[in-house]
Amino acid sequence: MKRFLLIVLLGFVAGATTHIGFFAFRRPSVESRLARDLAWMQTEFRLDDAQYRRIRALHDRTGPELDRLFVVLRSTHEQLLRLEEIRRSADKVDFIAFHEAKAENAKARRQCRTLTLDLVYSVAETMNPEQRVRYFNLVGSGVELPAPPSS
Repeated sequence: MKRFLLIVLLGFVAGATTHIGFFAFRRPSVESRLARDLAWMQTEFRLDDAQYRRIRALHDRTGPELDRLFVVLRSTHEQLLRLEEIRRSADKVDFIAFHEAKAENAKARRQCRTLTLDLVYSVAETMNPEQRVRYFNLVGSGVELPAPPSS
């Protein structure tokens, strides 16, 4: 009986180790996801090397700022949830904290939208007219894009 339990335990440990190791090493990093997505764009839109490098540089430039804004959005959202929980459980409302969190969240949303639209239009500027039409059809599905900025 002890031998049976030892074999089952070893099997469980080996399976768990394999499972954890597999997913730990297969989880794509942000960099590899970006490279994969940009490689897809290069194929889908038939981008030449110069276009690809320019689009890559645009994403590399805006990525850190978007990441920072997503952290702000996540933290202000969590803060608003905490304030709501306090309101429900203790029937107390910190209007100042609520207003500040709401304002910071709205500001970060506006900045995200502006930065994203700038990125979309900058990417489109690197493309030829045929690629640009296909690109706007893709990124514009379900999203209302304002008129491109006049150059």
